[in-house]
Order: sequence, then C-alpha cells, then structure tokens
Amino acid sequence: MTGLRLRRAIFVLLISIAMLFPLFASEEDALFGDGSFTDTNSGDALFSDATETALPLNDLLLSNKEGITLGGSYSLVVTPSFSKNLDSGVSTDSLTTEMNTTLYFDARPDTSIRVYGKAYIYYNQKNATNSLTITLRELFSDFAINDAVFFRIGKQVINWGVGYYFSPADLLNVEQIDVLDPTADREGAIAIKANAPLGVNNLYGYIVLPDDGTDLSDLAWAGKYEQVIGQTEIGFGGFYKDGEDPAAMLTVSSGIHDISLFGEAVTKYGSSALYFQGTAGAQFSWSSDYSDFAVSFSGQYYYNGKPSAVSSDMSQYGASSVGVTFTDTLSIGLFWYGNLSDSSGMVKPTLTWAPDDYISMTFGLTYLYGGTGSQFTTPFAGQALIASLAVTLGGTSF
Repeated sequence: MTGLRLRRAIFVLLISIAMLFPLFASEEDALFGDGSFTDTNSGDALFSDATETALPLNDLLLSNKEGITLGGSYSLVVTPSFSKNLDSGVSTDSLTTEMNTTLYFDARPDTSIRVYGKAYIYYNQKNATNSLTITLRELFSDFAINDAVFFRIGKQVINWGVGYYFSPADLLNVEQIDVLDPTADREGAIAIKANAPLGVNNLYGYIVLPDDGTDLSDLAWAGKYEQVIGQTEIGFGGFYKDGEDPAAMLTVSSGIHDISLFGEAVTKYGSSALYFQGTAGAQFSWSSDYSDFAVSFSGQYYYNGKPSAVSSDMSQYGASSVGVTFTDTLSIGLFWYGNLSDSSGMVKPTLTWAPDDYISMTFGLTYLYGGTGSQFTTPFAGQALIASLAVTLGGTSF
C-alpha cells in the first residue's frame, strides 16, 4: 500500500504542476512568428501565421455542412521476395499477397455535434497461409458545452507524442508507432477527452476506458497542457492507472527555417525506482518550384531506460530515412533502423517507379546486420540479405 500511495502522490503532484502552469503563462504570446515549417511527408505547412476570425469555436471545430461523408482507400500489393542467410548460405523465397482497405464515415448533422468512424480491413496470404483482420480504428462523437469545453467521446487516436519513428510520450493509444511504417493509421483507445482552449494554448483531460476491464480500478487518468511560445510548442502531461507505472511527460516541437525539430522526455515510477525514456529528432524537406524534384530527410534517436525482465541494460535505438523524388513517376529512398545497444540493425535502399496512377513498383534490398543473438539477426539465425519487389495494383482513395 505504501508504494501505491507514493505513486499516486507523485502523479497528483505532477498533474497539479501541469494545471497551475497556465496561470503563469502570458495570454499575449504570439502563436507563431513570420516563418512556417513544412511536414516532411506531405509538404503541407505545419504552422502558419495566426489570423483572427469572427467565427465561434463551434463553427471552427465542427463543420456547418449538414449530411454525411463516406470514403476510404484500397490497394492490392503482391510481393515476391528472395532471402539469403549470409552466415549459413541458406536461401529461401516467398510470395505475399496483401489487400488493404480503409473505410470511414463523417456525419455532421449540424454545428453542435459530429460523429466519425474508421475501420481497417486487411487480408494477407503468404506461402499458402492466409489471414483476415478487421479492426475498428476510431469511432467517436465531438460536441461542445457553451463554446468553452470541447468533448470527444469514444474510440479515438490520442496524439500526445511528437516523435516520428519513436514516441515514448504516446502513453494512451492501443497501438504504438510502427517504425517500418510510421505514417500508418493506428488503433485508438476508448476514452473521454475534454479540451479547454486557453487562447492559443490548450488544456486536456482524459479518462481512458479499458477494453477488458471489470471495475473502476481499470480506468486510466491523464492530463496534458500545451503552451505555445513563439514558434515552439511545449506539452506537459501525466498518466496514472492502477497496476501500471505512473508517468510524467514533456514534449517540445519547434523549427529552424525548413527544419522541424522535436523531442520527448518521459519519467516513470516502477519497481520502487524512477526511470527515464527520451527521444529527439529532426525532419527536413525541400521541393523545386520548377519541377517534381524534391528531397526529404528524417532522423531520430530513442533512449529507453526501463530495465527488462532479463537484463538491467538500457536500450538505445536510431532510425533515419532519405528520399529523393526525380519525377512524378520515379523516386529513390534509403532507410536505416538500428539497435545501438547490440550493434544490430537493417539498411534498406529502395527504387520506386509508378508508370500509371493505379500501378506502382518498389524494389527493395534489405541488409540485416549484427552479431549472433542480436535483435535483427535472431529471426534469421544470422546476417541476411532480402530482395523484394512490391507491386501495388489498383491503389486509390475514394
């Protein structure tokens, strides 16, 4: 009981600090400066100059267009691959067929409420073995009280972290970021979220409902405050649930010219001791005004100070990618993901050709390196080289 009370006391203290912080913040801080910075993947401006509007917050956050919108995406990917164990010389080949479909609806009967849902259908067949997965990603409603407190009720993706490949501050979602596919949709948690805007800043409170809980102790409680200072946004938050390590987090996102910078720090209390997790990274993109030529870069470092069940050693990871687009049909990329603690990892150069709007082909050559028993070589019982050709057919959004 003493340990439980200590964890609760730490959590309450952290949340109290986060709640009091807005009282010391100036409401006259500018939202952003003269510049803006750009998302590496989409090329859309992440931040732009703030402008005043006479519209109430309800009309800004809830569309005044009545009706319902249906949409989604579909693709069929066929991937033949060939792998060779560089230590034993054993070679294997495989053929994988994947179908991916996302379906969503967005219902906005009036400006007072919105209902949104998204489902994911995935079919995989590899070497005579097949599987079908249907996942509910999100299903929630949005509404406001007195144009002051905004609620989201239901299954929702909760974007606490600012990391691209790794996000230790992402404490609430069901699925974590997939390093090999960091932009993929993730499954959200069933939660009650309340948002109170404080000028350009925001205060959030969460009650997370468990999928398989049986009593009140299975509820999770969380709070977060976001403060904007010039071109920098700082987030403070805390998380508590019986049976899990209570956590306090800090996130920072900023930028210099066309370079986006981000970092996260998380402190948790477990096994009668505090431990730390942290990450830092950067993204950059540039595109020509006169052609389709573009260059993008992303890189991130992650430190996990939580001792594992079999080792007290801390783990460290890194990931980075470089992409170059030559035309609207031809691009190349280079991706690296490594475990810095055991000196293992993967390097994957790719070449993508899209001769048609509904056909694309990506050739990849993956090299898995590391010593015996390391993370990346263990599944292949040694270092390996994998060649693959992913052919995407009929891919479209609707």
